[in-house]
Amino acid sequence: MRNFIPLELKKILNKNTVIISLLFLAIILIPLFQSAKSIDVLDDEGTIHSGLGGWEILRERTVEGTMTTDYLLQMKQNYENSVDKPYIEGEVDTDRKLGKRLTFPHDALHWELNFPYEKYRVLDNSLNLTDEQLANFYMDWKGSFTEYLSNEQNLFPYTEKQIEIISQKMQKVSTPFLFKYDSGWEYLKIGLLNTIYLFFMFLAFILCEGFSKNSSKGIDKVTLSTRESRRKLISYKLGAACVFSTIAYFVYIAIVLLFITAVYTLHGWDSSVQIGTITFYSMNQLQEGLLYIFMGYFSTLVVTHLILFLSLVFKRGRLVLALSLIYFYLVNTYQMGSVALIEQVMVFMPQNFINNLIGIEKLYFVGNTVFPYVFVALFLGTVYILLSRIAISIWMRRYYLQ
Repeated sequence: MRNFIPLELKKILNKNTVIISLLFLAIILIPLFQSAKSIDVLDDEGTIHSGLGGWEILRERTVEGTMTTDYLLQMKQNYENSVDKPYIEGEVDTDRKLGKRLTFPHDALHWELNFPYEKYRVLDNSLNLTDEQLANFYMDWKGSFTEYLSNEQNLFPYTEKQIEIISQKMQKVSTPFLFKYDSGWEYLKIGLLNTIYLFFMFLAFILCEGFSKNSSKGIDKVTLSTRESRRKLISYKLGAACVFSTIAYFVYIAIVLLFITAVYTLHGWDSSVQIGTITFYSMNQLQEGLLYIFMGYFSTLVVTHLILFLSLVFKRGRLVLALSLIYFYLVNTYQMGSVALIEQVMVFMPQNFINNLIGIEKLYFVGNTVFPYVFVALFLGTVYILLSRIAISIWMRRYYLQ
């Protein structure tokens, strides 16, 4: 009996699996490569460079440090004398539309510094703040969230009481922040969000016939030959599928990390997560990155169960594959939709379980207790897995009788 999981894995692992795996790994690299090469930067002399080499220039030009008042005042002085300023403020009129396509080494820092002082929180990568504003940055930053979350702006569905709770938590964020070049960690999140639907499509190709009625290898006849084997068939098939999905996911993550390391590097792992994410959790980029990797794996297990359930219900691999591909494509297409109904539905999609996990834009309240989206995703995913297992157990009776 203990050999049934290897037998189920044998059904999954074949020449077609290898070919499909290599094809999807190549496809997954396409959006990563396109995102990496779409960059224009300035070197120290003000010469524009395009493409992959620009990330090395960004890393070299970034002045890292703890964001104390002295550091911020020095950054302001650097900005006044930088080659970036004419492009940022539109003084240089080029075919690149006043530098709007350009990426600058201190974009994230400047956006963070401008946050408390921008009425509508538009992204502003200039640095024309007064010395007083820089000196009072943390006090102003912590005090700006009541206005930012206000219902009057119709941006967030929080009550006044909930906004007060969030604002109180923002007051407790550890300061000062640490600023470093950390593009690799930012693009880890972006890369996962942009490619995980492709990985799920790959799983659909491989697992869509998990419960097909007549295996070409004749293994189903063996596994259904005794009462004990029929009773445990579910755990064998699910176990084998989860083993395969686990191995495939970490190979996928390794590919993504290797690409990110080669292009952006994983430098800046200890920089503050607040620079780039509006959150009251005091974390560094490494901790947040590991959280996203874990949630990607968790959503992979959820999707694995859902695909196997469809396979059991329809018994036709091509139909299950078509349904899965359409679903993953539609979720990826509309996940950033502006329609209220779409936004409300997307939080329930496993494919979206790696989107804005700890930001204040996606918080949920139970009374006066606040939870980030990562807890909601964990709860939803657990429910999906349990319901899938229960539904598979019930549906297996039809499987035995056919």
